[in-house]
Amino acid sequence: MKPLENGLFITATDTEVGKTFVSGLLIRALLGRGTNTGYFKPVASGCTEENGALVSEDLVFVERFTGLKMKSGLNCPVCYLKPLAPLSAARLEGRPVDLEKIWEAYGRLARRHSFLVVEGIGGVMVPLKENYLLVDLMADCRLPALVVCRPALGTINHTLLTLGALKSRGIPVLGFLTNGLRDESDEAAITSPGLISHFSRVPYLGHVPEYDFRTDDPDRFIDQKASFLKHFSAGLACSGNERKTQG
Repeated sequence: MKPLENGLFITATDTEVGKTFVSGLLIRALLGRGTNTGYFKPVASGCTEENGALVSEDLVFVERFTGLKMKSGLNCPVCYLKPLAPLSAARLEGRPVDLEKIWEAYGRLARRHSFLVVEGIGGVMVPLKENYLLVDLMADCRLPALVVCRPALGTINHTLLTLGALKSRGIPVLGFLTNGLRDESDEAAITSPGLISHFSRVPYLGHVPEYDFRTDDPDRFIDQKASFLKHFSAGLACSGNERKTQG
């Protein structure tokens, strides 16, 4: 399989840390710069059934949040009903993770878009198949990574372990960020990113504060509360715009 020239793999230190939301923000920022950007969720669990097919809630969110038009079977080719690690869900539902299906969809989207945001499932050590973890899939995708972390006590250990696992597989890490509600008086939340960056030599990009879906406008939110994402996406867009759109 030919490596994708322009893309980013978004992972996290755990589940429910904000990978999908950060994916949506970055896609909006890239689209705003005129970059033909796509979204890919290789594997999802805890899906809902619609018209006899399983649909990822993450895919639905990104579609609504960004305005992208996507097809579940292409943009999220492997879905499970049970909200479990993919290997556990696959065993219980009798359907192993189909890597050929993932790579076929990945190739089609890579040809269709000049930049592809790929979102993982859970943390990097989540098992997909026997002897095959998410970090293995990331290495096979041959994309650099962005790590989403919690802004709270304990994030130093979780983040350093995650970054160490990625580095051990030779996966470039462009940076890490914290996401969600942060207590500004919490000394652990404020000081942890600096320590993580010091020991990992990976840049801390910034903090994405809590988003209010009732009142916040996505583009204004990026401009006013997460402006570092605009600068980060500018670098991504430069490489993405160098490729001509195909397909």
